[in-house]
Amino acid sequence: MSGLPQELIDHIIDHVDDRDSLKACSLVCRQWSARSRKHLFVKIDFTSVENLRSWCACVRPGPPGPSSLVETLDMSGSSASPDLSTLSNGISHLQSFSTLRVLMIYKWRMTTNCVSSMLHSYGPSLENVICLTLERIAVHTATLVMFISHFPRLDDLSISTIYLPRVLGRTRDPHHEPYVGIIPTHPRGKLCISGIPTCRVPQKVFEAITLLEPRFYRITLEHINYDAWWDYWPLVEVCAGSLEELHILAEYVTGEWTCESSHL
Repeated sequence: MSGLPQELIDHIIDHVDDRDSLKACSLVCRQWSARSRKHLFVKIDFTSVENLRSWCACVRPGPPGPSSLVETLDMSGSSASPDLSTLSNGISHLQSFSTLRVLMIYKWRMTTNCVSSMLHSYGPSLENVICLTLERIAVHTATLVMFISHFPRLDDLSISTIYLPRVLGRTRDPHHEPYVGIIPTHPRGKLCISGIPTCRVPQKVFEAITLLEPRFYRITLEHINYDAWWDYWPLVEVCAGSLEELHILAEYVTGEWTCESSHL
């Protein structure tokens, strides 16, 4: 195998889709290690506090380490906020995700303190994120706007099943909190909203997003309440200058109503 050119070895490893096999390949020799590590660390998950602590304890931060290979970060978890002390202690690790492109957050209660700590901990790692997925989270609309506005290259935003917190703490306006190294910008690209059936929630969420003056060229609204779909329209109007495709799927109690329009 030592006589094979590196390009051919890389091509062979690219077709290995089994994680255990990739781990074995990474231990064969130096020629195999780099390409195998690229696939092993292209996607990681911090689905528990233990995962996050383990990464900070075992992985070397900075460009030489595997942090620079991570492109997708899955931050699923319980509805509770992430361990803020662990985030603070792992700043050097979390800011090493220089190639991060996709961020997925599931089942979080995103309080202002939680979001502020996350933005401060990850810092420059968020600058290259182009795809953000938020699913089954509880968040105040002002905090949601503040969070989304700190992804300067965001090109694909997906929001599914957002809950408004029942009790809002007495916190200062999150819009006035500065974050070094992150430049707020207008979200653009594609927006997908799904699983928000009630009238009150989407209206507040969209009123918040319109404050960012988004420039989406495609908006998809899925599984929404038929009686409340008009609450989505102000967001569509804000994107009138850039919007090219609009897809709406609204639900009756006993059926479905679909309106689809493209090339607006």
